[in-house]
Amino acid sequence: MAGIAEDRDRAEMLPRYRTIARRIGIRLRDVYDHPESAALPTEHVDLLLRLRHKERDSERRTG
Repeated sequence: MAGIAEDRDRAEMLPRYRTIARRIGIRLRDVYDHPESAALPTEHVDLLLRLRHKERDSERRTG
């Protein structure tokens, strides 16, 4: 009979889980809404450019 009680408990928890998961999803979207629309800080762009230059230099030396 423990199996039936466990199944019932799981069935009762599922709607609560979905509600909580939905709330978390909404909150995360509120906090991190459209990060791709924000401009990269200049220091990040500079860092990415330096990395790309190093990669290109390394490819020239080995290739």
